Amino acid sequence: MHSPQQQQPPQWQQPYQQAPTPPRRRMSPLKWSLIAAGIVVLLVAGLVLASTVAAKVAGSLPSASATPGKSAQPPATVPAYEVVKTRRNGVDLLVPKATVSSAKTVIRDWIKRNADDRDYLVVTVVRSADAKTYVCEGEYVADERTSKIKTGGRITADEYPTTAMNCPDPK
Repeated sequence: MHSPQQQQPPQWQQPYQQAPTPPRRRMSPLKWSLIAAGIVVLLVAGLVLASTVAAKVAGSLPSASATPGKSAQPPATVPAYEVVKTRRNGVDLLVPKATVSSAKTVIRDWIKRNADDRDYLVVTVVRSADAKTYVCEGEYVADERTSKIKTGGRITADEYPTTAMNCPDPK
C-alpha cells in the first residue's frame, strides 16, 4: 500500500548551498569618464580652496573687513579695550579715554578678530561701564541681503562686508 519513501533529513541538517552569483555587469566607458571627471573637478576645487586659505593666512589677500571705498590707511595702534557687555549681535567695549579716532580703530579691530561667519554685528565704544551714551557705534553687515533684513536697507556699500560708523561723541 504505501511505498517506502526515502526520508530527507531535516532542513537544519542539509548542507549549505550558496546561491549562484549573478554575472558581473561591466560599467560603460562613459560612466568611467564621468567618474574620473568628477574626481578631477573635486581635486581642482580642493586645491583652489587650499591655496586661497593659505594666501589669506599668509596675509597676501586684502582684508575683508577693510572699509570699502577708502584709501589704504597706515595701521593705527589699537588702544586697550575691555568687553563690558555682550549681546546676541554684538558687544559694548570700554575704552576709558576714547576719542572718535581711537573708538573707530577699536571697533574695526574687534570686528576683524570676531566677525568670523557672522552676518551682522553692532559694536559700541563707551568711556565707562555705566555710561548712558556712547562715543562710537559700528554696524557690521556681511552682505546686501543682511543689510536689507537687519537694517531695512539703511546701510549700503559698493562692496561687502562693510561697517557703518556713527560717532556722536558726547564728551
